[in-house]
Amino acid sequence: MNAWIIINIFLNILTLINSILTIVICLLILLLIIISHRQTRSVPVLLAGHTCSTLLISAFMLGSMAMVSLFGYMNIVLEQHGNTIWCRLRGFFIHGFLCALYDSYVIQATYRFCRVVFYRRKHLISFPLYLLFVPIESLFGVVSISPVLLRGDVVYLSSEYYCQTPFTNIPAIVYIAIRLFLLPILFITLIYVCLLKYVHQTNLSLIIINNKRHRRLKKNKRDLIVIKRLLIMLSILILLGLPSIIFLSIFMFTGHLICVTYRIGWLSVSFSLVFLAYMLIKMTDPLKKTARQYFKRNSHR
Repeated sequence: MNAWIIINIFLNILTLINSILTIVICLLILLLIIISHRQTRSVPVLLAGHTCSTLLISAFMLGSMAMVSLFGYMNIVLEQHGNTIWCRLRGFFIHGFLCALYDSYVIQATYRFCRVVFYRRKHLISFPLYLLFVPIESLFGVVSISPVLLRGDVVYLSSEYYCQTPFTNIPAIVYIAIRLFLLPILFITLIYVCLLKYVHQTNLSLIIINNKRHRRLKKNKRDLIVIKRLLIMLSILILLGLPSIIFLSIFMFTGHLICVTYRIGWLSVSFSLVFLAYMLIKMTDPLKKTARQYFKRNSHR
């Protein structure tokens, strides 16, 4: 067994561990929602549950890919080691659900924007509206990435033992990068800039501040902070994808694809999923309060 195989096995194990950790965190979050918030019609909890579900599915798909690849490098032959329908679908769905995951943060930012700017129009921040948006957004995220499947861009990589869009397919990889990362970042940035401008103008216009307006200002600033955190969080995720960008640039300029390119890329994604699962509780006030109350009760026993 040469050094490169050992490195790939190690990277696969790390990816699998991160995927399992994400799955455990997401299951705990969903359990927390079911036990403590199942009867509340809270939009933030609904959106957190949606993001958590897409995280869970993405982590499951990624963990499955890592396990299949790990078995392949250990010379354990599986039926999935081949250009099967399930192999291609899994390679497609990992990108599709990651797309739905990033889009879920766009919905969260949109909700915060509507709650600040259009707070008098209650239908724009109503629970039934976002209950309708959630499945539409998930379906749109998966469908919007479907050209890579329809065009046959998802293929079996014999060196990796699973199916995905190869880095050598530059047009498909660029499309995935734009749809998956760039568009959500641009939308959230636009929402943040517009909200920042609105809050600044509102602060200037409120010369006489009574209690009600003061509460409105505090709520506006809190929503602005949440969107800013969303933007910073997604920016950090872009940085985590920097190794893949570097490897892709090396391939474009030299025509040589480094053998650990895919492993490093998916390992970065696995760290991103753990980070997102952790931040989901930190950024959702109802879940954060419930978790704190639970830990306080346990600590006093």
